[in-house]
Amino acid sequence: MRFRNVFLGIGSLLVFLVLLLSDPDSEIVQNLPFGASTIATVIILITSIFYIGFLHFSRKALLDYIDLEELFDKAKMTPEGAGLALIAVSIMMVSISLMVMAAVK
Repeated sequence: MRFRNVFLGIGSLLVFLVLLLSDPDSEIVQNLPFGASTIATVIILITSIFYIGFLHFSRKALLDYIDLEELFDKAKMTPEGAGLALIAVSIMMVSISLMVMAAVK
């Protein structure tokens, strides 16, 4: 089984769990006797860290057939190659982050 399949399965379950626990309609956080605002802030921070981790692992999962270290070693031979390699990875990362933002909102 490929890493991307395992990643998508476990990642989907984790997203579901985090969204279920932080859902305002479930009133888990609102019914706490104390510390609700602190826990809400921690949930927001954990969610942000989760999105950054999701972005990193999605790059690794979607490009599992490309060895980026070898690619960048070849690209460093010319300045144009290094620039194009970095631009390609950054465009892919921006597109994944835009998809995550669209799915969240």
